[in-house]
Amino acid sequence: MRRYVLILLITTAAAFSASWSIGPGGLSGWPGLPCSDILEVGLLKAGIGIEYIDTDNGSILRIPLKACWGVTEGLEAGAVIPVVPVDSPFGGSVMGDITLSGGWLYEKARGGTTLKFTGRLTLPTGEKHRDTGAELAFGGVSSATFRDFRLSMSAEYALNGGRNPFDDAITDVMYFTAGGSSFVTSDILIYAGMNGSTSPVFKVGAGAQYLLYENLAVDGGLNIGLDGIENFELYTGVSWTGEGF
Repeated sequence: MRRYVLILLITTAAAFSASWSIGPGGLSGWPGLPCSDILEVGLLKAGIGIEYIDTDNGSILRIPLKACWGVTEGLEAGAVIPVVPVDSPFGGSVMGDITLSGGWLYEKARGGTTLKFTGRLTLPTGEKHRDTGAELAFGGVSSATFRDFRLSMSAEYALNGGRNPFDDAITDVMYFTAGGSSFVTSDILIYAGMNGSTSPVFKVGAGAQYLLYENLAVDGGLNIGLDGIENFELYTGVSWTGEGF
């Protein structure tokens, strides 16, 4: 009996480590919910998503292209390139703001609690008002596991230079997220959280991820805007993990 319990625990742990999706900025996590995990050395996780965003003035359809790479032990790098084929409110370009990010695992304590420091550079390749513009940000993510539930919280301080950081006034903004994730089965994970900023923007949402194969996962969910220009957001996506990079 103990052997079967041990096998089940190992299988669940393996599924947990293999099923990280790609979170904000292209780092480990889930859409709207970053986590403090780090992709293993030489692993590449690539994904594509579809996001439908409803606003008071119309809808936005965004297709983010995401990638996360395990650079070395305790260090990962990520990137997000958003394509925007539909933009009713702003009539903007088909390119959103490109984001480059990095994460460094600072501490891993006993019991599953970890702390990751993050850095982010957002390039003003998108549209005014629709996208955030040029930003340089630093922050941290902490995750802790309680039985089958994992709590993740993050905070990020950013300097925003708008569309032209050399001419526009530089402002500062704080971003924060809080949420949790849990496995329903060894290949189905659910997560929920809230995120916001001092800009101000505030959203709550929930989603799920299904591990189709060992290196292929799909996810989808809903975010509801409580403050800001977005009323709600529906999203779905797929991510693939490869070795030897």
